[in-house]
Amino acid sequence: MKKILNLMVIFVFTITVATGCGCENKDKEEKKEETKVNTNEEVIKDQTVDVLTFTNTSLVYEDNNSKLQTTVTNTSDEDVYLAEFLIHVKDENGAEIVTMRGFVGGVVEAKSSKVINSVYGDDLTTAASIEYEIVK
Repeated sequence: MKKILNLMVIFVFTITVATGCGCENKDKEEKKEETKVNTNEEVIKDQTVDVLTFTNTSLVYEDNNSKLQTTVTNTSDEDVYLAEFLIHVKDENGAEIVTMRGFVGGVVEAKSSKVINSVYGDDLTTAASIEYEIVK
């Protein structure tokens, strides 16, 4: 009887250790996401559309989202109302992967800048180029 009880204790202990330790490590591995940065020159280069320049662009993939950040500068001597602009993200063949929206939602004062953030729920770090389009 004592042997059976000892075997049962050892069995339960073995099962607990085998299943308990592995799950915790697996959860930690799944939560640890890799951060990737798109450094393609045609993605991060400065661009001008009308009187607006788009500079300091970065495209980073983390937490299962691609985050594009760019600085929009009004180079004119007059205020410009800009609700939004489109960001055409293209692959190496020039085919459009996705069109993102850059929301400004107001006036960009003369000779001033605004930092705009746009998010897309997939990895865009392999994108080859970006083109901006002003929505009027």
